[in-house]
Amino acid sequence: MRNKFCVYFGLGVALVTFSGVTFAHHGSQVSYNLGKMVTMEGTVTEYQWRNPHVYILYDVKDDKGNVVTWGAETHSPIVCANEDGWTKSTLKPGDKITISVFPSNINSPRGLLAKIVFNGKVIIDDTGRGAQIGR
Repeated sequence: MRNKFCVYFGLGVALVTFSGVTFAHHGSQVSYNLGKMVTMEGTVTEYQWRNPHVYILYDVKDDKGNVVTWGAETHSPIVCANEDGWTKSTLKPGDKITISVFPSNINSPRGLLAKIVFNGKVIIDDTGRGAQIGR
């Protein structure tokens, strides 16, 4: 009886532990305002092609002319490659982009990537993510 209890207790702890990580990681509506999109012109400072998400850092000027470094996360590299045709060299520091993000809910300069225009071409358009609210 004691061994059975230990097994069930261990499974319960594992379930709670791993389900918390899953919900925390995939909580876009918790982390980002999917009802609002912000569009900026900026310069790529870093392009991180790695799991779990591709991450882009870019500089923009605020209303007062100060440079602010923003960050945008998107899909995993495999999804970016298969669905958007991206590679690890799609963007590089110094590239000028027009980028739209769903901004952070805590008012930090971070966002969930919605769209990028580079060299006059849309290279990703995930603006439909905002339509997922309420589903």
